[in-house]
Amino acid sequence: MKKILSNFWETILAACVVVLCVGVFMQVLLRYAIKVSFPATEEIVSMSFIYTIFLGAAVGMKRMEHLSIDFLLQRVPPGLQNVLRLVVTAGTALFLFFVVREGIGFVRDSYTQTTTYLNLPMSYSYAAIPVSGLIMLYYLAKRTYAFVRSGGASAEAEGHS
Repeated sequence: MKKILSNFWETILAACVVVLCVGVFMQVLLRYAIKVSFPATEEIVSMSFIYTIFLGAAVGMKRMEHLSIDFLLQRVPPGLQNVLRLVVTAGTALFLFFVVREGIGFVRDSYTQTTTYLNLPMSYSYAAIPVSGLIMLYYLAKRTYAFVRSGGASAEAEGHS
């Protein structure tokens, strides 16, 4: 059960990718084989693509697989490296708070707009922004807690959870 819960976001992400691939395949097949198009499929693919992007970013944060530039970090004394890591973490948290706040605004502002064919509120798509921001904040806080608790002894304690 713990393994299932630990891979929850990866499972949701994989489902989004499957829906995306199947939807695109069906659209291409229907459009070119029998010359029929189902616009509702395009909306499903679009929503799946949005969630794939934002949940992918959250999973990347969980796994510490985002691009990091450590040029400066490698050139400062070890005692300053931990301070610099915490400053970068604080900046990342600030950015993610902004993403969550603005994402909530997008969700609120777009609730009255609906998709053309499925008639779903556009806010369902925009909800991926604050949700992924909150997930990333969670993993950032978890990693920072482990880093601080370990006394900043190693960069590995900061990353893998």
